[in-house]
Amino acid sequence: MKKTIAVVVALLFLLGLTNSTFAQEKKHKATKAAQENVEIIRGKVVSVDRANKQIEVKDNKTQANRTFVLSEKAITVVKIGDEVKVKVKVGSTHAESVKIVKSKPKKK
Repeated sequence: MKKTIAVVVALLFLLGLTNSTFAQEKKHKATKAAQENVEIIRGKVVSVDRANKQIEVKDNKTQANRTFVLSEKAITVVKIGDEVKVKVKVGSTHAESVKIVKSKPKKK
């Protein structure tokens, strides 16, 4: 009888260990931008307003024009027609960074 109880207890213990391993959630690998609550917009500069330090970018994904406020230094570098990558906090229009991206040449 003691042997049977020992075997049952051992089996329950092992069963408890295996259940806890299956119960663990899988960690989803989120992008760095998603972790920081940041949105990255890539598009073409449509207009530049140096007086108000704003640029208007046509988003490549949504084809919508979006306006961003830039720093004093960044506004001097950007010009109309540039392909840019703008990093901005979600729900904000103040750009954290702006990078001019060289677009790939189209094959003919």
